[in-house]
Amino acid sequence: MIDIGMAVGSVKSAIEIAKTLKDSADLFDKAEVKLQLAELIGSLADAKMQIAEIQESLINSEKEKKDLRKKIEIKDNMIYEKSYYWKMDGDKKDGPFCQRCFDSDEKLIRLQGGNNDVWACAQCNKTFRGPAYVYKSRTTNFRRT
Repeated sequence: MIDIGMAVGSVKSAIEIAKTLKDSADLFDKAEVKLQLAELIGSLADAKMQIAEIQESLINSEKEKKDLRKKIEIKDNMIYEKSYYWKMDGDKKDGPFCQRCFDSDEKLIRLQGGNNDVWACAQCNKTFRGPAYVYKSRTTNFRRT
């Protein structure tokens, strides 16, 4: 908001200088006219710089707003089912996605694998077991001789 006030002030100053030049151009000598014109050019240059800064701030603000809307939309469409996330698109489930990467970094990293409902994240190297995981015993048959 300060930048806008400064830009408006520079433009007002330039307008006042221009009005002074217009109303009393014949009263000033050449040196005074040149001085007034230099001040006018300086005020307009200041205003142009400040307006460019305001425009850049507005562009950055719009980009941030767009990014935040996208994040909110993604979060609203995510559901957690032990032990990973799914992205919902109507009735369609997309995923699964890494619970750790989404919770800590808000990144949608697709899990790999799926055999026996075991999934791995290539980003954080975490392994997840889904509800259909079947534990396989590693018992060995020993023979007595």
